[in-house]
Amino acid sequence: MSERHCPDCNVQMEKTNVTAEGVGDLYVETDREGGVLDRLGVGYQTPLHAFLCPECGIIKVYANLP
Repeated sequence: MSERHCPDCNVQMEKTNVTAEGVGDLYVETDREGGVLDRLGVGYQTPLHAFLCPECGIIKVYANLP
């Protein structure tokens, strides 16, 4: 995953992990044929990556698209 910049502070964001207690990796899941996620190239289970801004604390989550 390429580097990301904060839309508010314009500084490089740091890759981080976002988890829920008892849950492993986050991912997008879809089984809808022809839906918006399918049109975007998001597979049945597509990993998500989180980035944190060290200045303002905003966290952005991105799908790992091809």
